[in-house]
Amino acid sequence: MPGSLVPSEARLCEEYGVARGTARAALALLVDDGLVEVVPGVGRRVAGGTGADRTTAYGRIAEDLAEQIRAGTLAPDAPLPSEAVVMEQYDVSRNTARRAFKVLADSGVVVVRHGVGAFVRPVEP
Repeated sequence: MPGSLVPSEARLCEEYGVARGTARAALALLVDDGLVEVVPGVGRRVAGGTGADRTTAYGRIAEDLAEQIRAGTLAPDAPLPSEAVVMEQYDVSRNTARRAFKVLADSGVVVVRHGVGAFVRPVEP
């Protein structure tokens, strides 16, 4: 339920029989996806309740980049910002940046060239 506290890492380790690093990594993914938020001095809690609050971090990044493409800020064949730039600009993990690029690639907006980067899909003649 939105606003309720998420069990501690120690509790998750005990309940699911996993290492603390595994529990921490799982919680980090939930935070990156915008499903859980960290409250300093309190712990982690289930995020928001409105549709906007449930939007994932990678979804917000993909939408922002798609808007830049629609606006012409990023032209056909232009490279998208690197994973490192996206990580810094949006304060997200590498996996979240990669998921944003995957969303754009799956929707046909960009082309990802392994080892090179992501590029705005060229206009077909």
